[in-house]
Amino acid sequence: MALRKPKKLKYPKKPKRSASPESKKKYLERITDIDKKNKTRESEFERRKKTDAELNRKIYG
Repeated sequence: MALRKPKKLKYPKKPKRSASPESKKKYLERITDIDKKNKTRESEFERRKKTDAELNRKIYG
């Protein structure tokens, strides 16, 4: 199987407690966006892995 497991995106650094509310909201938005992208990458990988296994069964036995 020539599939490589996808790398997860890293989370940004947490803002300091004394940071502005805008930067804290921006941080939370980035966290949710990264979570969404990581889930998409993982599901895409699982889908490709499944189709690869089906093709291998058809070709090799």
